[in-house]
Amino acid sequence: MKTVEFTNEQTKATVSSRAESVQFSNAQSVWKFVLLAVLTFGVYEIIWFNRNWRQLKAHKNLDIRPGWRTVGLFVPFYGLVLIYRQLSDIREFSKEVGLEKLFSPGSTLLFWMIFTAAWKAPDPYWLISNLSVVPLVVVQGVLNSYWKNEQTGRAERKGFSGGQIALLVIGAIAWVLVLIGMFVSE
Repeated sequence: MKTVEFTNEQTKATVSSRAESVQFSNAQSVWKFVLLAVLTFGVYEIIWFNRNWRQLKAHKNLDIRPGWRTVGLFVPFYGLVLIYRQLSDIREFSKEVGLEKLFSPGSTLLFWMIFTAAWKAPDPYWLISNLSVVPLVVVQGVLNSYWKNEQTGRAERKGFSGGQIALLVIGAIAWVLVLIGMFVSE
């Protein structure tokens, strides 16, 4: 009986080649992004910023800490600086690979801030704050083109992750409660 022994390097190579064959693109379909952002009342946008920082850090070998940057989003004014820097980075990285359809980081941030500030409006006008996803849709489109260029041959993830499904369920329950609260008289 012949036994075959693998060295640690051969095992790593086999595992690595399997992992590479099932890797998905970092692109995210725009409709999933919009659905997640609207159903979670914009909470997913925080996750989206974190996700972009993590992916760009890994891809471009950036010297940043995505977790701390995400925490920084909750610091007045500093959070806006962090968002602007991310938008600028995405624009610059996309320019580097020759993408022509880009966006203005300043205008994108301004419109995002205007829509986000609408949550302070009285019922039902605060619902306008859900439009904060609109300026980010343009950014997601540019990101999708960037990842398509950088990660050729990788398929886009079709379904939702477990965490995204949990967010969708929680968001749907929250929407039902909000709508009941708005339309049921006391």
